[in-house]
Amino acid sequence: MKLTETILHKAAPYPLVAFDVFDTLIKRDVARPTDLFALLGADFAKARIQAEAEARAAKSGEVTLAEIYARPCLAGYDPAAECAAEIACAVPNLPVLKAARALHAQGKRLYYISDMYLPKVQLDAMLAKCGYDFFDGGFVSADYGVQKRSGKLFRLFLQKTQTQAKEVLFIGDNWRADVAGSALAGIRSWHLPTQEVPRESLPAGAVAAFTANRLPGIESEAERLGFATLGPLAVAYCQWLHAREQQHPNAKIHFLARDMYLMRQVYALLYPQEQTAYLQVSRRSLCPLLLAQHRWDLLLAALPRQSLTGAQIAAYCGTACPMDLQEKSYDLKHGPDTARPLLQALATPQSAAAVSAYLTRQNLQAGDILVDIGSGGTTQMLLQAVCNIKLHGCQLSCDDRLRGRLREDETAVFLFDGRPAPLLYWAGQPMLERLISEDVGATLGYTQTDKTITVQQASQPPTPLLDALQKGILRFAQDWQKSFLQTLAIPPQTAISPFLRLVGQPTAGETALLGDLTVEDGGVYPLATPRKVGYYLTHANQAKQDLSAARWKIGFLKRLAPLPLPYDRLYAKMKK
Repeated sequence: MKLTETILHKAAPYPLVAFDVFDTLIKRDVARPTDLFALLGADFAKARIQAEAEARAAKSGEVTLAEIYARPCLAGYDPAAECAAEIACAVPNLPVLKAARALHAQGKRLYYISDMYLPKVQLDAMLAKCGYDFFDGGFVSADYGVQKRSGKLFRLFLQKTQTQAKEVLFIGDNWRADVAGSALAGIRSWHLPTQEVPRESLPAGAVAAFTANRLPGIESEAERLGFATLGPLAVAYCQWLHAREQQHPNAKIHFLARDMYLMRQVYALLYPQEQTAYLQVSRRSLCPLLLAQHRWDLLLAALPRQSLTGAQIAAYCGTACPMDLQEKSYDLKHGPDTARPLLQALATPQSAAAVSAYLTRQNLQAGDILVDIGSGGTTQMLLQAVCNIKLHGCQLSCDDRLRGRLREDETAVFLFDGRPAPLLYWAGQPMLERLISEDVGATLGYTQTDKTITVQQASQPPTPLLDALQKGILRFAQDWQKSFLQTLAIPPQTAISPFLRLVGQPTAGETALLGDLTVEDGGVYPLATPRKVGYYLTHANQAKQDLSAARWKIGFLKRLAPLPLPYDRLYAKMKK
């Protein structure tokens, strides 16, 4: 919005405004122009770069696309493929598009001037595709053999349009060609500030460019955050899942509630022809059946890893606790086996039959794919036991418990080469699970009446912030599916990097936006809600308690003291 207003202010005194094209009027969904060639094939990219270098060496001044394709190394290649890719990869620079439309509405004459080997007809097609269908004309160096940087293309523009230099404002992003070049022709210019996109190679550079090109069109701060931070992760994970599904063509994909709810929506956007299922199962919902089957070890693995009373454990399992054990405390994190006598004393819950009936209706088959956010593979292990089948697990991440429970051929892990996730990931994992989960309460169990089975969920009010964040994630997936990049596989490290940046180096605005969210972790805890610094100066113990309760401790520290400090490194030292 500020960029649009600045352009309108700068252009106000001039009857004619001219623009540079690339990185001014339009952008590409790649970080470097040569990446467009790479998307068309490695062999073509090598030949195409060589051909342009040879063409420029053989001629002074601008070369044409025809001259580039006349080089022997490009024999057999059709320039139409490159031209089609240029159109497909072009997107509008949204603030500039908005300004140009406003200038056109004001009656100003509008032109574009570009140093480019592509012909004018190609640039016209790209500009029209991006919404610039109202220009009065354009001047391209390839058509005239002179360039902007020499000032000659600007002089030719003044001559052809019969315009005096003082009547023109030129807007471009390049100091040498746009600012200095126009000055050589006596034309006033304004340098367009541009957001720096990392000039990384494919595919990381393309993801960064794709994201940056679309963020100006998203007004909601929460939606922008979802788009940029979790959109790439969701798309990359679903691409990986699709590849796994192709390796198991007879398997059905079951997305596990609640943390895989959004991933299923993204998967449906990317692969609408495929049928998937949503399995409303939690460790808690399986406990009544495990208790009825006397699966003590599995039941201990299903219980929350924290200190609970006998009454709380019984309630978790859907039954009542003997009176003499109700107040006894059990440390399920450090000594879970101490609860084994309690479990053996609990009565079989009536809801066990409803659990079995629900699982039967889901028609889980051997070899089906179970999609989970993951850590230790507990839910897969429990489902395999109670259903007496082997599933193929697909987890986003894992910890060091996974391989002690499931073989590598039983469970695949997307992130970190299948190894246990690093400390920084776990520092934000509760937040990640909350941000991508269905915005409903936990799955508690099931009730069965005649032929109807109802899933019981904990009460939870809707959270508008989550809705906005998830809209951003879905928007990324929709835009990616429509883009030239749709077949480009996003690698795991590229996908998770924006989220790890959010976790370890959040801005003050991000901690303010997300900090008040709560997460479930055997209870309900805030992500990052510190009190005022002055309060902690006189209540040091409360500071320790609040930090302990926070499930995003780096965010807690940043929100408490919004300074440019390496909070991720401070957190790592605290953990040690």
